[in-house]
Amino acid sequence: MGSPVDSAAVQALGPLLLSDYAVGEQVDWLRLSRTWGTGFPSDYVAFMSAYGAGGISDAFEVLRPDECSTGDSDGMSGETANARAAWPSVSLSTEDFSSPKTPVIAWGVTVGADVVCWLTGNENPDRWPVVVVSRDGFARWATYECGMAEFLRRVFSGELEACPFSDATLWGTGAQKFVHRQEELRLLESGVDPWTGEPDPLAGVGFE
Repeated sequence: MGSPVDSAAVQALGPLLLSDYAVGEQVDWLRLSRTWGTGFPSDYVAFMSAYGAGGISDAFEVLRPDECSTGDSDGMSGETANARAAWPSVSLSTEDFSSPKTPVIAWGVTVGADVVCWLTGNENPDRWPVVVVSRDGFARWATYECGMAEFLRRVFSGELEACPFSDATLWGTGAQKFVHRQEELRLLESGVDPWTGEPDPLAGVGFE
């Protein structure tokens, strides 16, 4: 699926992202590329093949790739809409943001409501940097010159200059746990907390 380099980025992440529930994702990448008008970074393709979409240590969700404008709130389309709504209307550098129609595409969301995206100005998706669109009202966005798999590795190992998220659960804390979205849902529906393996105290509680 991905090139050896991109597969290596996912393999390098492996010791820091442990899972008994990494079942992968069946994705029609050609159809997805048509609806979004672009291909996707090959490390993300490799990640979807190895892990799939799901949660990381109850603090981060790697989004399920879905078709553009489906409006699915828990997929790539819905969070991309959120990120674009928060995106600055005036860029600091028009050269860096050369695609005003689709400046960002979301691939993750944090427990602190930050949306983690690619900055899509380059025609080659493998050269898209990661950008964190913050919801905390302070630093609205920050860019990181690496792919998604390497970005996650640097977050878990604390190799960035500072925590990129509003919540520091994953920052520099070493190995994390990944649970595929389908397993998350199955465990929650059975009354089990996916992250502790214990009975979920909120099981069966409805929220308005």
